[in-house]
Amino acid sequence: MTLRTPHEYTSRRDRRQAAPETTFREAEYIDRLSKNRTPVIVKLIDGEEIRGWIEYYDKDIIRITRDTQPNLFVYKNRVKYLYEDPANGRAREAKA
Repeated sequence: MTLRTPHEYTSRRDRRQAAPETTFREAEYIDRLSKNRTPVIVKLIDGEEIRGWIEYYDKDIIRITRDTQPNLFVYKNRVKYLYEDPANGRAREAKA
């Protein structure tokens, strides 16, 4: 009698692992945005959008520096997502 492995009867698709929920790359991305002073838009969980650049961050907060408005400390657990500001990115490239 031959012993069979547990995965012998499952399809190849079923054996693949799902993508991880967390890649631990957040700090690298935020660090790059901060060092380059890349303009970003931060979308909060209540729907508000904040525009500026990331001056400082740690495990709990992000400091958003803005040109014409006061700077803000935002708790990361209040951030829905953030992305590079496409409008300011084009203006920055035009200046260079």
